[in-house]
Amino acid sequence: MGLVKKGKDLWFFEDLYTDTTYGFKVAKVIVPETDTGFQKLMILETDRFGRVLILDGIVQLTEEDEGIYHEWIAHWPLFALQRPARHVLIIGGGDCGVAREVLRHKSVEKVTMVEIDRMVCDLCRRHMPSVSEGVYDDPRFRLIIGDGAEVIRQMKGKCDVIVIDSTDPIGPAQSLFNTDFYQSVYDALTAGGIAIHQTGALILQPFEAPGSWRQLERSFDDVRVVQFANISYMGGPFSLTAGSKGKGVFKSAERNALKAFKKAGFKTSWYSPRIPALPYPEFQKRLETDKYGEEVVMDIELPGRSCPDAKKVGKWALRTCDAIHMIPFGEPITASSVLGEGETLVQYVETSAISYRRYGRLAALNCFTCAALPMEAAVRFSIDHFKAQRALCWYLPRGSFVDVKAIRKNTRIFEYDRAADRAPKGLMPRLLDSSDVFAPAFSFFRENKDSAFELIMDIYDCDYDKIASSPAVARWAGSEFPKMTGLRTVGNADAPDFGHAKKKTAGPSVVQLLQGGSNISHYSVNWLMIVVNIVINRRFSLEKTIRRTMRYFKGRYAVCWLLPRGNSGRTLKEIAENTFIFAVEDK
Repeated sequence: MGLVKKGKDLWFFEDLYTDTTYGFKVAKVIVPETDTGFQKLMILETDRFGRVLILDGIVQLTEEDEGIYHEWIAHWPLFALQRPARHVLIIGGGDCGVAREVLRHKSVEKVTMVEIDRMVCDLCRRHMPSVSEGVYDDPRFRLIIGDGAEVIRQMKGKCDVIVIDSTDPIGPAQSLFNTDFYQSVYDALTAGGIAIHQTGALILQPFEAPGSWRQLERSFDDVRVVQFANISYMGGPFSLTAGSKGKGVFKSAERNALKAFKKAGFKTSWYSPRIPALPYPEFQKRLETDKYGEEVVMDIELPGRSCPDAKKVGKWALRTCDAIHMIPFGEPITASSVLGEGETLVQYVETSAISYRRYGRLAALNCFTCAALPMEAAVRFSIDHFKAQRALCWYLPRGSFVDVKAIRKNTRIFEYDRAADRAPKGLMPRLLDSSDVFAPAFSFFRENKDSAFELIMDIYDCDYDKIASSPAVARWAGSEFPKMTGLRTVGNADAPDFGHAKKKTAGPSVVQLLQGGSNISHYSVNWLMIVVNIVINRRFSLEKTIRRTMRYFKGRYAVCWLLPRGNSGRTLKEIAENTFIFAVEDK
């Protein structure tokens, strides 16, 4: 929203979130919105907060409370060290608030700050001098104008503490939220060193800290989240995520901080080593979650001769959103209003998608979310909506960070009866080696001749540049995938922008409708993962499709399921015996 006139007064409203905002009254515009070449900068004067720095419509700091953020992100790692820091690297931080706090430590001999946007430094120094007070006159301080992701590669083993004081993972800061960058940060640390990164509001940006946590875990020896609150950062609890080079660094962090703080002999206004700043138990649980999302797959026998059209199925999708407490995104996607044999309808939701297609008398439904899924509510509502008696269901944990045997144990195949109070315990899929699945003698297609099936892929450790690019994912779905499989597309791949920081959105989605089915995928920049659902009634090469998809996204590992879909007359045991799970390693 930006600047808005309310009667005689001028107000500012933040643009970070698509469904919520906060604002304050502006006394004076000090620097009108200015395009720096990297972002849009504005500095405002307010009676309540003093001067306020805004980048791309998002509040970065206010003179009133900037010390809360700058003291915590600087002093927490510096005092946590087992030995005093000598060289500190700051990436971003053009307002110099972090540098100001770091330079209060007498042990620090050198502070290097790498800021990509010179205008941030110049305008903050001129119009908000209290933030950078004394920094530019200190001979220990060195400013480099450049890309932190590039500069850090030249600093292997040189830094005791690295502070990543960036904006959110959009625009010029996007390169600072990926695994390759975090590995460069780890390499730049000395033994026992600590890196710390701002990772957003824990409630309103619920996947930012867990995503960074997961990426840091791949490179660092220990990971810790620091929680505090700052009035200028909407959403209540705010997070910093820290990683250490060496095990056991954080075990002694509180003890080290108490001693070092007392020895330092200076006073702080907001930071104290006696404040543990541990995340609330609920946030810690979210950080340690072992899966990216949840999915329930349903085959429901349609009563009589009913063949629901797109209007009726669209109502099912929208009301399913209500049943599972999700917000629909955009209008339903479908090839036609008739929804004939194998034709698909997809409804995006705020965390992924809900989909439908019909094979004979069976409605083949999928409901996937990147948040907690009220599975029974989704199944019960679907049975009621289509006036059916029961549903054949598969429950799948998606993107689990455990081995394939554990994923199999958490996968359930069950029948849900309309009269039942709850879902039964169910059966598990068959675990096979990928070589057996890819062998010519594999019996799945012989036993499911002329029937629909579903290939599900969770591909891990993908290439950041591919996962971060909606056009690259759409190109895979609309062009590369049809070449791999020989399947014919209907229309173009749809890859909407869900909007950064949209509540509960862990990753965008791509839909490619196919003749006889669909290819629906969801991908996460934070988790470097793509999860794929291909439902189709035509056979294709599993090995070629899985390996080429892994190669396209440079994924290192995949967990796959193979499900028979649209099958009537089979017992639950027969369905379970014909449902497979297997893992595929990168060759």
